[in-house]
Amino acid sequence: MPDRADAPSSRPADDPPASLLTRLRTIRRGPAVMGALLLLTSLAYATSVAGYKWHLHTKAERLRAEGVPVLADVSDRRDTVGRGGGTDTIQVGYDYEGVRYSERILCGSAGGCTEEPPAVLRVWVDPVHPEEFLAENGNTDDSVFVLNAWGGVPFGLAFAVIGGSMIWTATLPDRASGRTRTRRGPGRDRVRRTISARRRRNARR
Repeated sequence: MPDRADAPSSRPADDPPASLLTRLRTIRRGPAVMGALLLLTSLAYATSVAGYKWHLHTKAERLRAEGVPVLADVSDRRDTVGRGGGTDTIQVGYDYEGVRYSERILCGSAGGCTEEPPAVLRVWVDPVHPEEFLAENGNTDDSVFVLNAWGGVPFGLAFAVIGGSMIWTATLPDRASGRTRTRRGPGRDRVRRTISARRRRNARR
């Protein structure tokens, strides 16, 4: 007679790798691929915006400490409030060591200029790379760029959540199809065959 202590070992244990493979086979690939693309793209966009804003911050701090102050001329203001998300820009031109440099930067913050910009603006020029500068309004020479917008971070994270939800939904088992497969199992087919055989025997008699 087997020992009771050995009884639990005779029961079939669950196979985690097998259950994982079974679940992977039931994944709906179309929604899962679309969700993965949306998740990765959104995260990459949000990360790029945050990285670019950090780049502008560190560059401004460096030029404020190491830059050479120069007076620059301001011209050609382009007011795009209401059409381009409030990205007012101005053209800034200055002379440094006999060379003329000119670049378009943001007029103010991301919301645009609150007042008419002055005709002359102080800028801090990088002595190693004179084409790079920080203007006294807080904007650098590369401030006009699509990634220079804090709103891109929550926007990207929101779509990343949507992509993650699509992946999660694609991995859930299809309950409706599972119930249908249960009703059409081998046991039910065996019962049907048995009933049909009995009817044929009765008909022969």
